[in-house]
Amino acid sequence: MPISRRKFVVAATTAPFISSCATDLSKYSEESIPELATRLGVGAISYVTLDVGKPSASVTLSGCASNVHVNAETIFQAASLTKPVIAFVVLKLAQSGKIDLNAPVSLYLPEGYIHRQNPFSSKAPVVDLVKPATLARIPLTTLLNHTSGLPNWTSGALSPQFEPGERWQYSGEGYVLLQAVISAVTGQDIESCVTRYVFDPLGMRRSRLRLTEDVRGQLVNGALRLGLDRRREFKEPNAAASLYTTSGDYAMLLEALLSDETLLPLTLANPIPTAPELGLAWGRGWGIEIAAGGPYLWQWGKNPGYRSFAMMSASSKDGFVLFTNSERGMPLAAALARATIPAEHGVFRFHMLA
Repeated sequence: MPISRRKFVVAATTAPFISSCATDLSKYSEESIPELATRLGVGAISYVTLDVGKPSASVTLSGCASNVHVNAETIFQAASLTKPVIAFVVLKLAQSGKIDLNAPVSLYLPEGYIHRQNPFSSKAPVVDLVKPATLARIPLTTLLNHTSGLPNWTSGALSPQFEPGERWQYSGEGYVLLQAVISAVTGQDIESCVTRYVFDPLGMRRSRLRLTEDVRGQLVNGALRLGLDRRREFKEPNAAASLYTTSGDYAMLLEALLSDETLLPLTLANPIPTAPELGLAWGRGWGIEIAAGGPYLWQWGKNPGYRSFAMMSASSKDGFVLFTNSERGMPLAAALARATIPAEHGVFRFHMLA
């Protein structure tokens, strides 16, 4: 599934400069995963590799002397690895003709969108109305590829910061808006939709879109850099960040995407340059990296106390998904990539992985 380099070359002349002090996780790629986990003090690690699209058994380990208990059933916060799950639902709805990816959001939310400001605050919700005229400017596909102009998060009224489609800007708000679109199209809440289109058909039995009592006992605490335990509890579903899952469950999503001869090209179509100098663009729900053996699809996750990463080759269908309960866990992704899909991966120099 070749993707033209032309967009990357053209956009590179105007891309933001990535300085020499930017993130470079590739320096960790030569270390073994157990040794690196111990050196970084990552308490709980769970990962699954894919070989020609088929997941292996979950591998679990602890890099802490305290011997944190972790097994194949251990649940982690997936953070932004929630977003590909939501994109999977949207693309399934597009496949069945229920959603037009090129239509404006206003087609599905004709009365406007009630936006919750500062969604992670424990205080009483403050909301604003995004008017239909604003939503009419935002094509649905721009929410999937982070070109809607919406900010990542805002504590004020929501509106595009530039003309939708103009350029790339990572946006959690865009995915929460997608959550409202999905519910409007299906007439169901987002949990029911994700269960119907993802969890049930793929067999992701240990996955939830919010923290529920039946999985609380398997959830590992997240560890902050200072060594304190922290757990941000998502009591409401958030399409950008609230997935609770296991590495084995998430690998089923990767397998399903890689094996779908319609969905995979739809995900890779019309990539938007993100960091062309690193070979990075963004597709519909996933980052795209152009490197030997690719193109690769990837996404990272960063919630307080947790780090996660998923990456797979659209050509060889090899890849992996990694979950950790530590803010020091991201370098393990570079080591795991080297072991499973060896290449010069520019993604590990991408500044947002810091």
